[in-house]
Amino acid sequence: MAGHSLFLTPNHPFNKFNPMFNRFEHSVGVYLLLRKFNTSLEERIAGLLHDVSHTAFSHIADFVYGRETKHDFHEKFYKKILIESEIPEILERHGIDVRSVMEVENFGILEREIPDICADRIDYFFRSMINAIITKDWIKRVLMFLRAFNNRLVFTNVNAAREFAEKFMEANERFYCNALQATVYHKIAELIKLAMQKSMITESDLFTTDYEVYRKLKSCKDHEILKMLREIPRIRVVENKSDYDLHVKSKVRYVDPFILQGEELVRLSEISIDYKLKLEDFKRKYSEGFYVKIITL
Repeated sequence: MAGHSLFLTPNHPFNKFNPMFNRFEHSVGVYLLLRKFNTSLEERIAGLLHDVSHTAFSHIADFVYGRETKHDFHEKFYKKILIESEIPEILERHGIDVRSVMEVENFGILEREIPDICADRIDYFFRSMINAIITKDWIKRVLMFLRAFNNRLVFTNVNAAREFAEKFMEANERFYCNALQATVYHKIAELIKLAMQKSMITESDLFTTDYEVYRKLKSCKDHEILKMLREIPRIRVVENKSDYDLHVKSKVRYVDPFILQGEELVRLSEISIDYKLKLEDFKRKYSEGFYVKIITL
């Protein structure tokens, strides 16, 4: 699911935060969370289908098409891919109209904008960080303090909400959005754009699989592309605003979950001034991007 993995060596710093799971496993995980919180059948089906339009190499396509701070390139194709697949016919055989599961924004347990928590955000966080900064026991404990309320997921305990939010922030700093991540994604995107310009691959190829596209890149005879493939795993970076090769950005991920107090919902940042200040500093720091000097090992 982390689209850079094929381009890196097994001992690369990123791979310690990337258990090998795919979007099918993630989607099943989202479905199981939705079932746990007793959502409608339609929302569970939407959870299984929510990532069907993702391209090869995951969010690297966002860097190819200038959506690196949004990570939403795949969404423009979601309905088209869904409608043109065999899925509508399968659903119809079970008495379900595909239109009832297509509007993901209608399903508030499944998907919500940052800084809310949702099944999608929770599952990819758990999967990508398991045995890196969190454990199975930690996950079980967090789930004990989550419940569905008014079409959204909320915490019932302030300490659990704070712990989750801070671990999520740590995941962003160490994996989802940092100088090395943004640089590696930028360089892989440059490689893909060059391969498309040279007709080694096409945009349609991006809607196949990581392995199919990588195989085409690896087996091509173009010296420039092969050189880039050799260099990408060796990239390391130093941040330096006064002497840099690139200014790169990536999507900044964070949460400010709601906590249920009686029948009222209150955000963590409204309860914890310390977390509010920490979050403001975090957003300011990471939103400006990274000024990096590239070092090739």
